[in-house]
Amino acid sequence: MGQRLVVVGAIAAVMVTALLSTLLMPRKGMAPAAPEAPGRRWVYQQVRWDTWQCGASADADGYSEVGSFNLGPATRTCRARPAAPRYTDKWVRYDGSALATPDESTNDPNDVEVWQGDYQVGWELLPPAASDDLVRRLPPDDAATALRLIRARSVPTRFAGTLRLTQAQRDFGEVVRLLSTAPDLPRDSARALYGVITRLPGATKPVRVRDGVGRAALAIGVDGTFRDNADERNSMQVLLDPNTYAYLGVRYIAGLDYRVGGASSGGPFVTQGQVVAVATRVTTALVDKAGDRP
Repeated sequence: MGQRLVVVGAIAAVMVTALLSTLLMPRKGMAPAAPEAPGRRWVYQQVRWDTWQCGASADADGYSEVGSFNLGPATRTCRARPAAPRYTDKWVRYDGSALATPDESTNDPNDVEVWQGDYQVGWELLPPAASDDLVRRLPPDDAATALRLIRARSVPTRFAGTLRLTQAQRDFGEVVRLLSTAPDLPRDSARALYGVITRLPGATKPVRVRDGVGRAALAIGVDGTFRDNADERNSMQVLLDPNTYAYLGVRYIAGLDYRVGGASSGGPFVTQGQVVAVATRVTTALVDKAGDRP
């Protein structure tokens, strides 16, 4: 009797297993559940800002570090000394449809504020998905064609101040925007973008520097016109990995000699070529939801 019960139990177990397998298998003509669409995921960015003990403001484009940088007098005396580093966290939906930043009204670093909308509009930027698509289309050994593709696909710069920039400066800004917004940058694409920059009229000779977290970097920019206005004094340079040309951030240097706050302010004197700020992209990663950190 005992042996008969064991056999019956074994047969029943096999039948249950077969039934479960049948239920869990997708039916004919029915695809298994698809993973979450890439466009609904988020690109997480952490940026470290290093600047002076001074009133400082960065007018950066949305989820990029590209823009302009201004040193100005603050409530305390402006000093040409390093201030404590400042870290910023940001999440942008891969399809560009939403933006999230830490909720500063709570003490929980995992709380975020999410804004829905087409957030690349007005930011002079492509959404991350479009940036990834564009960099994959760039020919690795044809800088002229690559630049034409970038001009055709990039969002045109329409700020009034940028109209005074040279064409090479505007092209440089577009290339760096693309570098800074493409979360998945193949090595061939990075090399192609480096080739575009070095062939721009007025491109500066790459110099070896360190970014804000101590990584070796190449700093390269484009010479152009600068004026003694708050947002036109400083020049942007991109920071690239010396071996892979991957994007590491940007730095802002004085495009001309000037005194912070004007001649009568008593602020420190800034000499042309002096570094006034470094924005280091510490982390870029694709995550499942706003608030996630790798």
